[in-house]
Amino acid sequence: MNSTMKSILTAATLLGASAFSSAAMAAACTGVSIGSSSTADVKLGGGASDKCVVSTVNPQNGSTAGFSAAFGAGSWSLLSKVTGTSVAEAHTTANFGGVGYKIDFTENSGTEKTGTWTITADKAVTLDLAFALHASNRSDAFFFDDQVLAKNAATAGSWTINWRNNGGQVPNFSNLTIFARDSHISAVPEADTYAMLLAGLGLVGFVARRRRAK
Repeated sequence: MNSTMKSILTAATLLGASAFSSAAMAAACTGVSIGSSSTADVKLGGGASDKCVVSTVNPQNGSTAGFSAAFGAGSWSLLSKVTGTSVAEAHTTANFGGVGYKIDFTENSGTEKTGTWTITADKAVTLDLAFALHASNRSDAFFFDDQVLAKNAATAGSWTINWRNNGGQVPNFSNLTIFARDSHISAVPEADTYAMLLAGLGLVGFVARRRRAK
């Protein structure tokens, strides 16, 4: 096989692998008026959401009926709300399962269809999250299964509205509701705990050496 043919086959293999990887990372949302909405429209910690579903239910009213069946068994608890048709940024706090949370939400300048968000927990925790964006007469809920959050470290994400309202248009942001469930605080000691343990062991060793010296 000549070098030109090898180059063509290598390029084709890489292209195929890239396409497969992209397909594996993003899946189309289910539900109504999906448009081009996919799991990659909302990300957290560098990864796309696990599932998404478009419905006519506005979760801001406290109802999870639009997505609960699609996201598996278990009851959801309200974690955060952001309301307003033109919200440059919002900051909320919440407590759930013995963990305190701080959630920051931002719209990108010049658009009401994209933005960023971060979530910070005061303990190392693993939990399920439902990030439900409402715009016009549709909501798209994005599911993060067993999301791991480190202690006091802001986990950053992004959001994009790509579904269509019943007029066939991509709407502007209206409100956001975040729900949580299945919270498990990490049993692994944090870095500061290890530091205290090592300091304690060092002190014990120092005292032992002083006694032997005497």
